[in-house]
Amino acid sequence: MNTYLKLKGDEKKNFLQSKFLYYRKFNTYVVFFASLASITYFISDCQLFGRFAWETLFQRTFILVPLIAFLIVNAKCTNYVIMSIFSQFMAHMMMWCTIGAIYYLPDKTHASEGFIIMHIVFMACTFASPFWLSTISHCGVFLNIIISHQFNHYENIDLMFSLGLPCMIGIIATNYVMCGVYYDTYTTKHQLEDSLVMDPLTKVYNRHKLPSIVSGWKFNFENIDSISVLMADIDFFKNINDTYGHDKGDQVLATVAAVIKSCTRSNDYIIRWGGEEFVVIMPSCPIEQAVNVAERIREKVAVTDNDVCPVTISLGVAKYDGVNYENAITDADKALYEAKESGRNRVVCA
Repeated sequence: MNTYLKLKGDEKKNFLQSKFLYYRKFNTYVVFFASLASITYFISDCQLFGRFAWETLFQRTFILVPLIAFLIVNAKCTNYVIMSIFSQFMAHMMMWCTIGAIYYLPDKTHASEGFIIMHIVFMACTFASPFWLSTISHCGVFLNIIISHQFNHYENIDLMFSLGLPCMIGIIATNYVMCGVYYDTYTTKHQLEDSLVMDPLTKVYNRHKLPSIVSGWKFNFENIDSISVLMADIDFFKNINDTYGHDKGDQVLATVAAVIKSCTRSNDYIIRWGGEEFVVIMPSCPIEQAVNVAERIREKVAVTDNDVCPVTISLGVAKYDGVNYENAITDADKALYEAKESGRNRVVCA
Protein backbone atom coordinates (compact mmCIF):
# COMPACT_ATOMS: atom_id res chain seq x y z
CA MET A 1 0.00 0.00 0.00
CA ASN A 2 1.27 3.46 -0.85
CA THR A 3 2.27 5.35 2.27
CA TYR A 4 0.02 8.32 1.47
CA LEU A 5 -3.08 6.16 2.01
CA LYS A 6 -2.00 5.73 5.63
CA LEU A 7 -2.07 9.48 6.31
CA LYS A 8 -4.65 10.62 8.86
CA GLY A 9 -6.27 13.83 10.03
CA ASP A 10 -4.57 17.14 9.30
CA GLU A 11 -1.58 15.41 7.74
CA LYS A 12 -3.83 13.84 5.11
CA LYS A 13 -5.67 17.12 4.49
CA ASN A 14 -2.37 18.95 4.04
CA PHE A 15 -1.20 16.35 1.53
CA LEU A 16 -4.43 16.50 -0.50
CA GLN A 17 -4.43 20.30 -0.43
CA SER A 18 -0.82 20.37 -1.61
CA LYS A 19 -1.60 17.84 -4.36
CA PHE A 20 -4.54 19.94 -5.53
CA LEU A 21 -2.49 23.15 -5.63
CA TYR A 22 0.28 21.34 -7.54
CA TYR A 23 -2.15 20.17 -10.26
CA ARG A 24 -4.57 23.10 -10.02
CA LYS A 25 -3.52 24.89 -13.21
CA PHE A 26 -3.48 21.62 -15.16
CA ASN A 27 -6.92 20.74 -13.79
CA THR A 28 -8.31 24.13 -14.81
CA TYR A 29 -7.00 23.75 -18.35
CA VAL A 30 -8.42 20.23 -18.59
CA VAL A 31 -11.91 21.32 -17.55
CA PHE A 32 -11.80 24.41 -19.78
CA PHE A 33 -10.54 22.82 -22.98
CA ALA A 34 -12.48 19.55 -22.51
CA SER A 35 -15.68 21.55 -22.11
CA LEU A 36 -15.01 23.55 -25.27
CA ALA A 37 -13.97 20.40 -27.12
CA SER A 38 -17.21 18.68 -26.16
CA ILE A 39 -19.12 21.42 -27.99
CA THR A 40 -17.34 20.47 -31.23
CA TYR A 41 -19.24 17.16 -31.18
CA PHE A 42 -21.96 19.28 -32.74
CA ILE A 43 -20.07 18.93 -36.04
CA SER A 44 -20.50 15.16 -35.97
CA ASP A 45 -24.17 15.68 -35.09
CA CYS A 46 -24.59 17.72 -38.26
CA GLN A 47 -22.84 14.97 -40.24
CA LEU A 48 -25.21 12.35 -38.87
CA PHE A 49 -28.28 14.47 -39.64
CA GLY A 50 -26.91 15.57 -43.00
CA ARG A 51 -27.87 19.14 -42.10
CA PHE A 52 -27.58 21.76 -39.34
CA ALA A 53 -28.55 19.82 -36.20
CA TRP A 54 -30.84 22.25 -34.43
CA GLU A 55 -32.03 19.43 -32.19
CA THR A 56 -28.67 19.06 -30.39
CA LEU A 57 -27.43 22.68 -30.40
CA PHE A 58 -28.76 23.45 -26.91
CA GLN A 59 -27.44 20.22 -25.40
CA ARG A 60 -23.98 20.71 -26.87
CA THR A 61 -23.64 24.37 -25.81
CA PHE A 62 -25.28 24.06 -22.38
CA ILE A 63 -21.89 23.05 -20.90
CA LEU A 64 -20.88 26.72 -21.12
CA VAL A 65 -23.21 27.54 -18.20
CA PRO A 66 -21.52 25.32 -15.57
CA LEU A 67 -18.12 26.10 -17.18
CA ILE A 68 -18.54 29.82 -16.47
CA ALA A 69 -19.58 29.02 -12.88
CA PHE A 70 -16.55 26.73 -12.52
CA LEU A 71 -14.13 29.40 -13.75
CA ILE A 72 -15.60 32.01 -11.38
CA VAL A 73 -15.38 29.72 -8.34
CA ASN A 74 -11.96 28.41 -9.38
CA ALA A 75 -10.56 31.94 -9.52
CA LYS A 76 -11.41 32.53 -5.86
CA CYS A 77 -11.46 29.11 -4.19
CA THR A 78 -8.38 27.02 -3.39
CA ASN A 79 -10.07 24.42 -1.19
CA TYR A 80 -9.28 20.99 -2.60
CA VAL A 81 -12.60 19.45 -1.49
CA ILE A 82 -14.80 22.06 -3.17
CA MET A 83 -12.80 22.28 -6.38
CA SER A 84 -12.27 18.52 -6.69
CA ILE A 85 -16.02 17.92 -6.41
CA PHE A 86 -16.69 20.75 -8.88
CA SER A 87 -14.15 19.31 -11.35
CA GLN A 88 -15.73 15.86 -11.18
CA PHE A 89 -19.16 17.48 -11.54
CA MET A 90 -17.95 19.20 -14.72
CA ALA A 91 -16.83 15.87 -16.18
CA HIS A 92 -20.27 14.40 -15.46
CA MET A 93 -21.95 17.48 -16.96
CA MET A 94 -19.96 16.99 -20.19
CA MET A 95 -21.18 13.40 -20.25
CA TRP A 96 -24.80 14.35 -19.63
CA CYS A 97 -24.69 17.05 -22.31
CA THR A 98 -23.50 14.32 -24.67
CA ILE A 99 -26.23 11.96 -23.45
CA GLY A 100 -28.83 14.66 -24.04
CA ALA A 101 -27.60 15.15 -27.61
CA ILE A 102 -27.50 11.39 -28.30
CA TYR A 103 -31.24 11.20 -27.53
CA TYR A 104 -31.96 13.14 -30.76
CA LEU A 105 -29.38 11.48 -33.00
CA PRO A 106 -30.73 9.28 -35.80
CA ASP A 107 -27.79 6.89 -35.35
CA LYS A 108 -26.65 6.00 -31.82
CA THR A 109 -24.07 3.37 -32.77
CA HIS A 110 -21.19 5.82 -32.25
CA ALA A 111 -22.07 6.52 -28.61
CA SER A 112 -19.50 3.99 -27.41
CA GLU A 113 -16.64 5.96 -29.01
CA GLY A 114 -17.86 9.14 -27.33
CA PHE A 115 -17.97 7.47 -23.90
CA ILE A 116 -14.43 6.13 -24.34
CA ILE A 117 -13.33 9.74 -24.85
CA MET A 118 -15.20 10.64 -21.65
CA HIS A 119 -13.05 8.10 -19.77
CA ILE A 120 -10.00 10.07 -20.89
CA VAL A 121 -11.57 13.30 -19.60
CA PHE A 122 -12.24 11.66 -16.23
CA MET A 123 -8.64 10.45 -16.11
CA ALA A 124 -7.33 13.97 -16.71
CA CYS A 125 -9.59 15.30 -13.94
CA THR A 126 -8.29 12.78 -11.39
CA PHE A 127 -4.83 14.25 -10.86
CA ALA A 128 -5.99 17.11 -8.63
CA SER A 129 -8.67 15.08 -6.82
CA PRO A 130 -8.44 12.70 -3.85
CA PHE A 131 -8.08 9.08 -4.93
CA TRP A 132 -11.35 7.99 -3.29
CA LEU A 133 -13.35 10.82 -4.87
CA SER A 134 -12.03 10.26 -8.38
CA THR A 135 -12.62 6.50 -8.07
CA ILE A 136 -16.26 6.91 -6.99
CA SER A 137 -16.81 9.58 -9.63
CA HIS A 138 -15.36 7.39 -12.37
CA CYS A 139 -17.59 4.50 -11.36
CA GLY A 140 -20.43 6.95 -11.92
CA VAL A 141 -19.69 6.84 -15.66
CA PHE A 142 -21.31 3.42 -15.84
CA LEU A 143 -24.22 4.57 -13.69
CA ASN A 144 -24.77 7.40 -16.21
CA ILE A 145 -24.78 4.87 -19.04
CA ILE A 146 -27.24 2.57 -17.27
CA ILE A 147 -29.63 5.44 -16.43
CA SER A 148 -29.46 7.00 -19.90
CA HIS A 149 -29.96 3.60 -21.56
CA GLN A 150 -33.52 3.66 -20.23
CA PHE A 151 -34.41 6.37 -22.75
CA ASN A 152 -31.55 6.31 -25.29
CA HIS A 153 -31.69 2.53 -25.82
CA TYR A 154 -28.10 2.09 -26.89
CA GLU A 155 -27.71 -0.59 -29.53
CA ASN A 156 -24.24 -1.59 -28.27
CA ILE A 157 -24.40 -1.10 -24.51
CA ASP A 158 -22.55 -4.40 -24.00
CA LEU A 159 -19.68 -2.95 -26.06
CA MET A 160 -19.68 0.20 -23.91
CA PHE A 161 -19.08 -1.90 -20.81
CA SER A 162 -16.58 -4.30 -22.34
CA LEU A 163 -14.49 -1.36 -23.63
CA GLY A 164 -15.13 0.93 -20.69
CA LEU A 165 -14.33 -1.40 -17.79
CA PRO A 166 -10.66 -1.95 -18.78
CA CYS A 167 -10.35 1.82 -19.28
CA MET A 168 -11.75 2.50 -15.82
CA ILE A 169 -9.53 -0.10 -14.13
CA GLY A 170 -6.44 1.22 -15.90
CA ILE A 171 -7.26 4.82 -15.04
CA ILE A 172 -7.91 4.01 -11.36
CA ALA A 173 -4.60 2.14 -11.21
CA THR A 174 -2.82 5.05 -12.89
CA ASN A 175 -4.34 7.49 -10.42
CA TYR A 176 -3.24 5.27 -7.53
CA VAL A 177 0.33 5.22 -8.83
CA MET A 178 0.35 8.97 -9.55
CA CYS A 179 -0.80 9.72 -6.00
CA GLY A 180 2.17 7.72 -4.75
CA VAL A 181 4.52 9.56 -7.11
CA TYR A 182 3.28 12.92 -5.86
CA TYR A 183 3.61 11.73 -2.26
CA ASP A 184 7.32 11.20 -2.89
CA THR A 185 7.53 14.75 -4.26
CA TYR A 186 5.51 16.05 -1.31
CA THR A 187 7.75 14.44 1.33
CA THR A 188 10.94 15.56 -0.45
CA LYS A 189 9.61 19.11 -0.63
CA HIS A 190 8.79 19.15 3.08
CA GLN A 191 12.15 17.69 4.00
CA LEU A 192 13.84 20.49 2.07
CA GLU A 193 11.58 23.10 3.67
CA ASP A 194 12.26 21.67 7.12
CA SER A 195 16.00 21.72 6.53
CA LEU A 196 15.77 25.46 5.84
CA VAL A 197 13.76 26.35 8.95
CA MET A 198 14.94 23.73 11.47
CA ASP A 199 18.04 23.95 13.65
CA PRO A 200 19.81 20.60 13.14
CA LEU A 201 21.31 20.55 16.66
CA THR A 202 18.30 21.32 18.83
CA LYS A 203 15.54 20.08 16.45
CA VAL A 204 13.58 23.30 16.92
CA TYR A 205 12.98 26.11 14.43
CA ASN A 206 15.59 28.67 13.48
CA ARG A 207 14.98 32.32 12.54
CA HIS A 208 14.07 31.38 8.97
CA LYS A 209 10.72 30.18 10.34
CA LEU A 210 9.67 33.69 11.33
CA PRO A 211 8.57 34.92 7.85
CA SER A 212 6.00 32.12 7.65
CA ILE A 213 4.21 33.23 10.84
CA VAL A 214 4.30 37.01 10.36
CA SER A 215 2.77 39.32 7.78
CA GLY A 216 4.38 42.72 7.74
CA TRP A 217 4.73 43.62 11.41
CA LYS A 218 1.97 41.35 12.72
CA PHE A 219 1.67 37.69 13.58
CA ASN A 220 -0.61 36.08 11.01
CA PHE A 221 -2.47 33.70 13.34
CA GLU A 222 -6.21 33.79 12.61
CA ASN A 223 -8.93 34.27 15.23
CA ILE A 224 -6.47 34.49 18.11
CA ASP A 225 -6.90 37.12 20.80
CA SER A 226 -3.83 36.74 23.01
CA ILE A 227 -0.28 35.91 21.97
CA SER A 228 2.61 35.71 24.39
CA VAL A 229 6.32 35.65 23.66
CA LEU A 230 8.84 33.91 25.89
CA MET A 231 12.61 34.42 25.63
CA ALA A 232 15.01 32.05 27.41
CA ASP A 233 18.78 32.04 27.89
CA ILE A 234 21.00 29.38 29.51
CA ASP A 235 22.84 30.83 32.47
CA PHE A 236 26.67 30.95 32.26
CA PHE A 237 26.67 29.00 29.02
CA LYS A 238 30.08 30.38 28.02
CA ASN A 239 31.56 28.81 31.14
CA ILE A 240 30.13 25.43 30.11
CA ASN A 241 31.79 25.66 26.69
CA ASP A 242 35.09 26.83 28.17
CA THR A 243 35.13 24.14 30.87
CA TYR A 244 33.71 21.10 29.08
CA GLY A 245 34.17 21.93 25.40
CA HIS A 246 31.77 22.88 22.64
CA ASP A 247 30.60 19.30 22.07
CA LYS A 248 29.34 19.13 25.64
CA GLY A 249 27.89 22.60 25.26
CA ASP A 250 25.93 21.36 22.24
CA GLN A 251 24.67 18.47 24.37
CA VAL A 252 23.40 20.93 26.98
CA LEU A 253 21.70 23.00 24.27
CA ALA A 254 19.92 19.95 22.86
CA THR A 255 18.75 18.91 26.34
CA VAL A 256 17.41 22.37 27.18
CA ALA A 257 15.59 22.52 23.83
CA ALA A 258 14.00 19.15 24.57
CA VAL A 259 12.84 20.42 27.97
CA ILE A 260 11.30 23.53 26.42
CA LYS A 261 9.53 21.37 23.85
CA SER A 262 8.18 19.08 26.56
CA CYS A 263 6.74 22.02 28.50
CA THR A 264 5.04 23.75 25.56
CA ARG A 265 2.17 22.84 23.26
CA SER A 266 2.34 21.44 19.74
CA ASN A 267 1.04 24.72 18.28
CA ASP A 268 3.72 26.83 20.01
CA TYR A 269 6.70 27.91 17.93
CA ILE A 270 10.09 27.26 19.53
CA ILE A 271 12.91 29.13 17.77
CA ARG A 272 16.60 28.96 18.48
CA TRP A 273 17.20 32.68 18.38
CA GLY A 274 20.96 32.49 18.48
CA GLY A 275 23.69 30.81 20.52
CA GLU A 276 22.05 29.69 23.74
CA GLU A 277 18.92 31.86 23.36
CA PHE A 278 15.46 30.53 22.55
CA VAL A 279 12.24 32.35 21.67
CA VAL A 280 8.84 30.70 22.15
CA ILE A 281 5.83 32.24 20.36
CA MET A 282 2.63 31.09 22.04
CA PRO A 283 -0.69 31.69 20.22
CA SER A 284 -3.89 31.70 22.31
CA CYS A 285 -1.89 32.04 25.49
CA PRO A 286 -2.63 34.83 28.00
CA ILE A 287 0.40 36.37 29.70
CA GLU A 288 -0.44 34.73 33.05
CA GLN A 289 -0.45 31.28 31.45
CA ALA A 290 2.82 32.05 29.65
CA VAL A 291 4.47 32.96 32.96
CA ASN A 292 3.35 29.61 34.39
CA VAL A 293 4.85 27.81 31.39
CA ALA A 294 8.10 29.75 31.82
CA GLU A 295 8.27 28.74 35.49
CA ARG A 296 7.67 25.13 34.55
CA ILE A 297 10.50 25.28 32.02
CA ARG A 298 12.84 26.92 34.53
CA GLU A 299 12.11 24.30 37.20
CA LYS A 300 12.43 21.34 34.84
CA VAL A 301 15.73 22.55 33.32
CA ALA A 302 17.23 22.83 36.81
CA VAL A 303 16.48 19.18 37.65
CA THR A 304 17.06 17.56 34.24
CA ASP A 305 20.21 15.50 33.85
CA ASN A 306 22.09 16.52 30.71
CA ASP A 307 25.11 14.24 31.37
CA VAL A 308 27.39 17.29 31.52
CA CYS A 309 26.70 19.55 34.49
CA PRO A 310 23.80 21.18 36.33
CA VAL A 311 22.41 24.17 34.44
CA THR A 312 19.79 26.82 35.04
CA ILE A 313 17.88 29.06 32.71
CA SER A 314 16.56 32.63 32.85
CA LEU A 315 13.39 33.68 31.08
CA GLY A 316 11.57 36.83 30.06
CA VAL A 317 7.87 36.88 29.12
CA ALA A 318 5.99 39.59 27.21
CA LYS A 319 2.58 40.13 25.64
CA TYR A 320 2.11 40.82 21.94
CA ASP A 321 0.45 44.22 21.51
CA GLY A 322 -1.28 43.31 18.24
CA VAL A 323 0.64 46.02 16.37
CA ASN A 324 4.27 45.00 16.03
CA TYR A 325 5.62 41.52 16.80
CA GLU A 326 9.11 42.97 17.26
CA ASN A 327 7.85 44.97 20.25
CA ALA A 328 6.89 41.71 21.99
CA ILE A 329 10.29 40.15 21.27
CA THR A 330 12.07 43.31 22.44
CA ASP A 331 9.98 43.43 25.64
CA ALA A 332 10.69 39.73 26.31
CA ASP A 333 14.40 40.37 25.74
CA LYS A 334 14.35 43.27 28.22
CA ALA A 335 12.56 41.08 30.78
CA LEU A 336 15.18 38.37 30.20
CA TYR A 337 17.97 40.89 30.77
CA GLU A 338 16.30 41.91 34.03
CA ALA A 339 16.08 38.26 35.09
CA LYS A 340 19.78 37.77 34.49
CA GLU A 341 20.72 41.02 36.19
CA SER A 342 18.66 40.17 39.26
CA GLY A 343 20.37 36.86 39.93
CA ARG A 344 19.52 34.46 37.06
CA ASN A 345 17.47 31.25 37.29
CA ARG A 346 14.25 33.18 37.39
CA VAL A 347 11.30 34.41 35.31
CA VAL A 348 10.52 38.09 34.77
CA CYS A 349 7.33 39.33 33.11
CA ALA A 350 7.51 42.54 31.09
